[in-house]
Amino acid sequence: MTDLRPLNYFLGISATRTTTGLFLSQKQYAAEILERANMTTCHPCRTPIEPGAKLTTHGPPVKDPTLYRSLAGALQYLTFTRSDITYAIQQIFFFMHDTREQHFHALKRILQYIQGTTNLGLQLYAS
Repeated sequence: MTDLRPLNYFLGISATRTTTGLFLSQKQYAAEILERANMTTCHPCRTPIEPGAKLTTHGPPVKDPTLYRSLAGALQYLTFTRSDITYAIQQIFFFMHDTREQHFHALKRILQYIQGTTNLGLQLYAS
């Protein structure tokens, strides 16, 4: 193996050295997901899931299930540095086989949350 210099960016994850350790972020990757969903100018929301929301199998089917699956998969990769969205992503994955408009609405809510929290990441502390 060859040492290729200090780690800065790898597989969509940005690594920044701090005085306490290493900060991992997927800010650029999150921006790319928002762009793919045409939500770069959406209004951010404070939570990734509506409080008290219950997703069911009722309602009209989603018009583009491929887009839903693509965005859901991209969001799942984002959970490497964003554990705050793990539960919300799990909820939308329950309905990958039979996606309804309410599920796509829940996915868009997660994207709105991402829009307002792109600076979050994972802080690894030096021992």
